[in-house]
Amino acid sequence: MEIFSDVELPDYSPSIPPDYSSTPLPGEQCIQRTPKQTTRCRENCAFTYEEHGMSLTLRGCREENGIPTFGLCSTVHGEFSPANRKKIVSVVVRLEARIRVKTRSGMLSHTLFSRERPLWRRSDSTSDECPGLLPVSISFPSGYRDKEHGRPHRLPPSMSISHPRRVAIVHSLKVIVRRITCPIFSGTKEMCLSAYLRYSPRVRPPRPSPPTFSSIKVCPEDWQEEIWGMTKVSSSEEKEPLTAQCHLFMPSVGVFASSEVVPFHISFCSSTTFLGSIAQHVTQSNVCLEKPIHVFLLRRTTVSIGEHKNIQDEVLGIGRVSPNPITTIEPVLDNVLDNAATQSWDGEIHWERPIEYSSFTTSVVEVKDFFVVSLLAPPGPLESIPSQLYQTFPIRLVTHPWVDGS
Repeated sequence: MEIFSDVELPDYSPSIPPDYSSTPLPGEQCIQRTPKQTTRCRENCAFTYEEHGMSLTLRGCREENGIPTFGLCSTVHGEFSPANRKKIVSVVVRLEARIRVKTRSGMLSHTLFSRERPLWRRSDSTSDECPGLLPVSISFPSGYRDKEHGRPHRLPPSMSISHPRRVAIVHSLKVIVRRITCPIFSGTKEMCLSAYLRYSPRVRPPRPSPPTFSSIKVCPEDWQEEIWGMTKVSSSEEKEPLTAQCHLFMPSVGVFASSEVVPFHISFCSSTTFLGSIAQHVTQSNVCLEKPIHVFLLRRTTVSIGEHKNIQDEVLGIGRVSPNPITTIEPVLDNVLDNAATQSWDGEIHWERPIEYSSFTTSVVEVKDFFVVSLLAPPGPLESIPSQLYQTFPIRLVTHPWVDGS
């Protein structure tokens, strides 16, 4: 057996720990910052409400900003303790959702749904007495049917806005107690104990977005191509109209969480003559012909009262692009000029403003999200951009990220 003699080991100097800092070094840039926690949330909480000597306790719900909060198709569990039990005729629990809109003439209220469950009812026997503790259990529906048009919709989340009008969607739980006031004439009186709830379903994307765009499509189904064709009627000196094309590649999932960065690729094929003629219609002074395309996320809120509509646009994020000279997109329209030049950019976009709820639709208030591509005009409300200079692509923004269920 060979015996090894003592071997001198090399000197190992202690490694220097990396420099962790939130400030980028020279040549670096900040891609994304972790968003601040906008809501304080606790799970499995209990809330107690007392009024008119009655008591209602809700259990097993999560708490956000001091309000009992429930998700998609959640069930409200708890107990109700009545008072003056000998005079009680019936006890009913009611779960409902209403839209409240402030107008010049006052407050309008529109019921989305109302669901009732009997907790106790007196039998024919006059000696029957209401129990001292009644279990409460009632569930949120997944949707509702619009009474005006008869169309089904997802149940909207609890929300409150002040623009374009003061609107609130309120979810509440009421326990209605009917008591005898005059035994001789069978007179009764109703008393109500109300609790305001927060309905906030956790909506997530069905799958993650692809990391980056590549000219080599490893998974072509991950990307969706949108083509925006533009035509500018030429002057009498020119024979043919001026045309241009914009090709937008965006993740085909179409649903994005507020914490993720959304990649995209865009190609623009036009001539300087076309851009020069379009620039005459843009009033902003910061027009740049070298970067004629702008991409941004926009949320549109529409409040409809009768035939009148109030609209507010909010820019949630602006895309950042970098040139990509490698990727080329062939025009699909025959009348694109032969001397047209193609510019391509890779980009990414993320939320600059947090969102508290996903998009939804009701007959009174509607919230929609869009991927917007504008030509020359900088990001802003759509009413400030000429209609021929932008194109919208509907998407859905959600509050929670995708989770790998495997």
